Amino acid sequence: MGTPAVTTAAASTAAIDMERTLTQLPFWSSLTEQEQETLRRSAFVRHYKKGAFVHSNDNECLGMLLILSGEIRTYLLSDEGREVTLFRLYPGELCVLSASCVISQITFDTQMTAGSDTDVLIIPANVIAPLKEKNLYVRCFLYELATKRFSDVMWAMQQIMFKGFCLLYTSPSPRDRSVSR
Repeated sequence: MGTPAVTTAAASTAAIDMERTLTQLPFWSSLTEQEQETLRRSAFVRHYKKGAFVHSNDNECLGMLLILSGEIRTYLLSDEGREVTLFRLYPGELCVLSASCVISQITFDTQMTAGSDTDVLIIPANVIAPLKEKNLYVRCFLYELATKRFSDVMWAMQQIMFKGFCLLYTSPSPRDRSVSR
């Protein structure tokens, strides 16, 4: 009979952690109560083992990702199988490139894999898309985030094209990049 209480306590702790995590979203305070409730019901955490595919254009349109732990490597894959790392995502960072179906202006195909065992909060595409249409704060945030990632991509391309760096398997962390710019 003790098991249900443990399960209930674990579920309660998980709900509190989810609430705490969601309130860290930069646009959370600009959501209506109904929009916040929609996110509470829809957001979920997924665990990826090191090396697992997180996103590929052959897979589902995930939505917006918040890295909770671990690391995600985002890269381009050529038809010949060559890879170019564009950037890495670390705990606390958000990404919308996995939601290219939500932002039609994202027209290039990226791949994402877990660089280590990784936990990711996912706000599904079918939730973030209508939220973007209804809430100007969410729309602005998503476009700003996409612009930041585009800047990361351009930095990586600059390194490859003009400085001769090979970024096939490594990419500087955001902290390293700010020093070298």
